Amino acid sequence: MPRVTEFDIFVRSTDMDADLVVNNAVYFMYFEQGRLEHMLNTGILQEGDDSRTFTLAETSCKFLAPAYHRDVLTVRTRTTEVRNRSFIFGYELINKKKGNMIAEGSSAQVWLDAEGRPTLLPPDIRRVLEESL
Repeated sequence: MPRVTEFDIFVRSTDMDADLVVNNAVYFMYFEQGRLEHMLNTGILQEGDDSRTFTLAETSCKFLAPAYHRDVLTVRTRTTEVRNRSFIFGYELINKKKGNMIAEGSSAQVWLDAEGRPTLLPPDIRRVLEESL
């Protein structure tokens, strides 16, 4: 069971803002990719599964350094907390060439029932999340 999911992402020209740095909103898209990869790697989600089993309740980002076009960023995602109906992921974005952390953040996901209402985590999902702590 992976405790940390890690992959590299290339900063695209479309990620840039007028100041020629990665736009602050794009960091949340990097976190989203990390979240989905971590959920696939832990088995919470299955490839091709389009059912809506969770929703994003909260997300945050602390911007530490700028990223630029063609930088290669390592996205690290880990499970940091498991609650009754929700779970928290933590994120780090590392500039691969320089080795410095450019951002860190977190997100809270809430598990949903078939009607889209918050519900208790299923036992198998809870087990997988707890094993990934």
